[in-house]
Amino acid sequence: MDAAAAHAFAIPSAAVHRPTTALEDAITLAAGIWLLIGTYVDGWAHNNLRNLETFFTPWHAVLYSGFAACAIWIASLTWRRHVTGTRWVEAVPAGYGAAAAGVAIFLASGMGDFAWHSVLGIEQNISALFSPSHLGLATGGFLILGAPFSAAWQSPVRRWPRLVPAFVSAMLAGMVAAFILQEFAVFARHGLVQTYTTAAGTPPAVTAPTSAGIMIALATFLVSTVVLFVPVLLLSLRWRLHPVIPAAMTLVPSAALQVMVALRDAWLVPVALAGAVLVGAVWAVVRPAPDRPGRLMAVAGLTPVVFWAPYFAGAALRDGSLSFSPEIWSGTLVWTGLGMLALASLMLKVRAGTGADGDPGTG
Repeated sequence: MDAAAAHAFAIPSAAVHRPTTALEDAITLAAGIWLLIGTYVDGWAHNNLRNLETFFTPWHAVLYSGFAACAIWIASLTWRRHVTGTRWVEAVPAGYGAAAAGVAIFLASGMGDFAWHSVLGIEQNISALFSPSHLGLATGGFLILGAPFSAAWQSPVRRWPRLVPAFVSAMLAGMVAAFILQEFAVFARHGLVQTYTTAAGTPPAVTAPTSAGIMIALATFLVSTVVLFVPVLLLSLRWRLHPVIPAAMTLVPSAALQVMVALRDAWLVPVALAGAVLVGAVWAVVRPAPDRPGRLMAVAGLTPVVFWAPYFAGAALRDGSLSFSPEIWSGTLVWTGLGMLALASLMLKVRAGTGADGDPGTG
C-alpha cells in the first residue's frame, strides 16, 4: 500500500485551518439537502417525464438554487475567516477544501450542462447518467455534501451530538453516488432480480433468468452494496456508532431511490425498512468499535447479507416465486458479504499502517 493511500486514512492532528462550528456545519447540511432534493427531483423528471426539451425547468431551478445556496455559504465561511495578508486558500475552513473545489467543479459542469442541452438536447434514461456534464455535477455535489464529514475527520475529538452533521454528511454524499449509479440501484427496480414471460390474456409469469441476467444482477448487488455500506464503514473506522445510524444510512437512500422512480415498486420501501432493522440489530449485537477490528470485520461481512435477504424474500412473496435458484440468490448474498469483508480488511490494513487510533465517538 503506497504512502499516499495510507495518508488518506490517517487521523490528522489539529487542523491548520479554523474548524467550523456545529451551527455552521448544520447550515452546510441544510443547503446540501436543498441541493440533493433538487438532484433527486431532476432524476424524477428524467425517469418519469418524456419530451424534456429545455434546460429551464422547475426541477433544474431547485437543483441550481440549492447549489447557489451551498456556494454562497461556503464562500461566506471563507470570507469570514480571511485575514488580510494571508492567502484565501488558507481561509477555507478545515475539511472544506474539497467542498470549495466541488463548488468550482459544479459551476463549470453546470455551464457545460447548459451548452450540452442547447446543442444536443435533453438526455433520457441511462444516457443522462453518462453525460460528462452530469458526471461533473455529481462529482461537485459529492464533494460539497461531504464537507461536514471531512471537517469532523480532520478535527480533534468530537462527541455526540457534535458528530451528527458528520454522519448525515456521509449519508448524503453516498446518496449522490447512489443517484448517478441508479441504473445499478437495486431498490430503484426489482426487474433486476425477477425475469418474466408474458402471453396474451395471462398475467406475467416468473421464469428462469439467462446467464447474462444473472451476471448483471450480481454486478448490481455488488455496486449497490458498495454505495450503501462504504459510508457506514468509513464512519466506523473513526467512531463507535449507535445501531440507529447504520440502519438509517441504509434505509433513507433506498427509500429515496424508490420515491425518485415514482414508487413504481412501492413494496420495496417496507422491504428496505425490514433490511435496515436487521442491520441495526446486527450492529447492536456485535457492537463494533474503531479499536475492535475483528468486530468491524464481522459487521462488514454480515450487514449486506441481512440487508439484502429481505429483498429476495419480498420478491418471492410478491410474485409467488423467485427467478433465481437457491444457489444463485444465496450465492449473491455471500458475494455481497465477501465484497464488504474485503473492503473492510483493506481499509483496516491501511489504517494500521498509519498508526491511527479510532475515536470512541457515540457508542
